[in-house]
Amino acid sequence: MADHGLMTTLMRPFFKKGTARSFELPGAIGDASRVLCIDPGDLSEVLFHLPLVSAVRRRYPGSKIDFLLPEKHAPLVVPSGLARQCILYKEKQLQPWRPSYGSLLRQLGTGKYDVAIVMSFRPRSQLELAALASGAALRLGPSHRSSWPEVNFELRPTADPDGYLGDRLKGVGPFFGFVEAELRPGWPLPMDKVRQMAQQVHFHKPNPEQLLVGIDPGTGKCGTGIAADNLQSIARHLIQQLQCRVLPLGDPEQKERMERFEQRLTDVPVGLARDTLLEMALLVSQCDLFIAGNTDFFHLAVAQGIPTIGLFSPQDERPWIPARRANARVHIIKPGAELDFEALVGSIREVTRGRVEPPEPVVVSTEPEELSDTTLDPGVPEGSGDSDGPTAGHD
Repeated sequence: MADHGLMTTLMRPFFKKGTARSFELPGAIGDASRVLCIDPGDLSEVLFHLPLVSAVRRRYPGSKIDFLLPEKHAPLVVPSGLARQCILYKEKQLQPWRPSYGSLLRQLGTGKYDVAIVMSFRPRSQLELAALASGAALRLGPSHRSSWPEVNFELRPTADPDGYLGDRLKGVGPFFGFVEAELRPGWPLPMDKVRQMAQQVHFHKPNPEQLLVGIDPGTGKCGTGIAADNLQSIARHLIQQLQCRVLPLGDPEQKERMERFEQRLTDVPVGLARDTLLEMALLVSQCDLFIAGNTDFFHLAVAQGIPTIGLFSPQDERPWIPARRANARVHIIKPGAELDFEALVGSIREVTRGRVEPPEPVVVSTEPEELSDTTLDPGVPEGSGDSDGPTAGHD
């Protein structure tokens, strides 16, 4: 972290305003406040901070909220109605030795911000310096050894080391005068777009008894993902056992993985636009069931209240697992063992609250080409078990 201290020293002229101001809680935010939200590039981390930002927007409609964000997230942030202004950055622009980084800091310094929120749970030196350069008196950000003076309101882990990251902002709400009920999870999708997408889904899936099952074949937070052929096996069993249509959904930047997965499916609803991040998120909101690894869209589905099944790897850390949620179950997939499909269907019944009831007992195929090299951990909570079935390997 020596480089972090050196950057602070060299760029001290940018930071005088921020270090000279003070704040008090509650009372740091009001109807005339200017708030800067700093997006670190991780969609899930932004999602987990939005309950606080949305609460500010509802309680203080006169407040001015700006976002500093990467261009790839603009299609979701701009139509959310939260941002007055979006300031875009590129990752290479954050190199402290680039003139463009100094220009960015100077631009932020003219914003007259009262509060800056670094929407990250991990140290992000350049973005924390940007919060300090904004001149905001209160600078909320991740807790780490070198956070001061860039961050003066640290977001620390909860007492529960396995606590879900999506719940961490609940502890901050009271400091701003918000009760827990005001910190509503989810992404504020534009309602006109939601209604339009609902109409499109109904047109392409007119049978209301038929479930729309979204499956995200993308890689997760630890860089692993379920292999396309194994996901296809899961999808085929779902189609055989349930009355449903399967739709690949996920990050448009992983288009190649989705196309590879979709080529293995039949009867995919056609005509539904899936080109942008917003279109993908709107379709997730229309799903009756969503299945994914530890991806951004998994956490988006959980936050939106969609019945969700997670197929995680042993490398995925516990804080990414949404515990104690009626609409979510997570199965840990281990290399070398079999996926218990009956247990998976049991979890689906739980998260859909009984809507999914197979008309006949589950029949699990054991054809050699369907077997791979990965399994379900028999010790995983809520809906896991051991029985013969298709395997689910990680890429």
